[in-house]
Amino acid sequence: MNRTTLRQVIGPVSFLLIVLICWFVAGMVADRMVQQELDATLRAQRQMSTSVVDNMAEVIASDLAMSRAIPATMAKLDMVQHALVQSRNYAANGDTAEPARRAALLKDSQLIEVSNFLHDAQGFSGLDQIWLVNANGICVASSNWTANPVAASRSFIGVDMRVRGYLSSALLGAFSEAYGVGRQSGEPGIFIAAPVYADGLLAGVVVAKVSLARLRHWVAHAGTFVADENGVVIMAHDSTLEGSALPNGRVTQMSAADRHVVYRHDSFPELRIHADPQVREAAPWVPPAAAAQLFGMGRQPLPSLVESRSGLNSGLSAHLVDPLAGWPELLRNHKRDQLLVFLTMAGTVALAWVITVSYVRERRHHRATRDLAEQLQSANALLSAEARHDALTGALSRRYFLDLLRHEIERARAARQPLCMAIADLDHFKQINDRFGHATGDRALEHFVETCRTELRGADAVGRLGGEEFGVLLPATDLASGREVVERLRMRLKAVPSPQLPASVVLSVSIGITELSADDLPERIMSRADMALYAAKSGGRDRTEAVPPDDDTAPPARTAVTAW
Repeated sequence: MNRTTLRQVIGPVSFLLIVLICWFVAGMVADRMVQQELDATLRAQRQMSTSVVDNMAEVIASDLAMSRAIPATMAKLDMVQHALVQSRNYAANGDTAEPARRAALLKDSQLIEVSNFLHDAQGFSGLDQIWLVNANGICVASSNWTANPVAASRSFIGVDMRVRGYLSSALLGAFSEAYGVGRQSGEPGIFIAAPVYADGLLAGVVVAKVSLARLRHWVAHAGTFVADENGVVIMAHDSTLEGSALPNGRVTQMSAADRHVVYRHDSFPELRIHADPQVREAAPWVPPAAAAQLFGMGRQPLPSLVESRSGLNSGLSAHLVDPLAGWPELLRNHKRDQLLVFLTMAGTVALAWVITVSYVRERRHHRATRDLAEQLQSANALLSAEARHDALTGALSRRYFLDLLRHEIERARAARQPLCMAIADLDHFKQINDRFGHATGDRALEHFVETCRTELRGADAVGRLGGEEFGVLLPATDLASGREVVERLRMRLKAVPSPQLPASVVLSVSIGITELSADDLPERIMSRADMALYAAKSGGRDRTEAVPPDDDTAPPARTAVTAW
């Protein structure tokens, strides 16, 4: 295949590949843009949903607190306590049937007076019914009593109420509150039972009922519903949800008989509130964390936020299923954004292609010059590093060390600080080279420099003056302190051998040190340090000698270093 044919094939393929890449990238950008919109929408709607549920919970708690106050207050009245004490002998047994008990109770003028009181209290309290139950579970007074013999049977007086679930705890002396359905009226409500004590003994219970019809304002907001402690929806804005059971509700574990006692029926369709799988199917760009916040519920076509509040000083819980109203718009925005970004990118790529072709042509002319400049810069950097440091040991080179010495002398005088210089020479280094080879000698030099770096401060400097001879600068250090420093260096070199040297190699060093005087030149301080080194060598090696700054007397057999 010749070059012309190759271009004819590659051209359309490249164009198609660029289009696909632009579309893919446009999708990623659109995903990011609409994700930000989704986050903002979720935050705003979550705040509104939280406010609705919190307000709903406050209203429920407030209404129930007011409803509890009536029977709780009545339980403390002398009239109520006395009536229950006087009627304690009424009980359910085989000898006394319900009609007979009712007839006997309706003949008791004191209990009739209490029933009239309960009737009046019902009128101004907002409660639907109030009645008294003695300790044996028999209703002895009721707000719905009537003197009409025909209608008297519809009152609670004389009825054995022990089987009522809301009375089980109250008859044991505990305040109770529960949802239930009236056996006679068939109307659901909240039953509140307050135990009554007389002289420290349980005398009976004051029971009050609040019909759910009075509490419909609890679910005034769309999507709200209230569930009881067994997980049954007892009230909902959408009345078709009432009687449903929440997932894993306690009602599913109750026996059929118990369910019938409380709810007057035993069938509870499950209210399915679950993570909506269609969210990721319809919008793969939705992050998993955001998708986990969206739920579906049977007939609800839109994904929804779910908020719940429990612990309302009762067994009730408040719920809100709030559809995400902006969901269709988010789907439309994603498609629109992807198209707009694609068109923008396609135009940008076309323009970039033209600019790139022109740029590449210009770059070809400058590439050779740039490569040469980079090579020259690398070579200069390498030369600079070689000029600054000794290639073998990493210590400062002789030239850089001498330049640093001049600089440190100027700085010490300007700051009025002391300065010490030392010259160190490895003892019998030639014998190490002759016996073990130059490679071992190189390791010995490296070990000495590493020892210096370990023992000296960061501001101190070590330079290789030549062969096995090294210079050491100790800024801001007087002669006494400097001698202690180099003496520690000498002792450490002997005490810590290098693992890279043969065990038979014993390194030692002779060190001469001096301090800068007021009128010293670099040549003079270095000469005195060399004199001190000569004294250390003459004294038997492996030792430190110091020459004061005012002693320039040269030794008879050692010539000071003069190469600068």
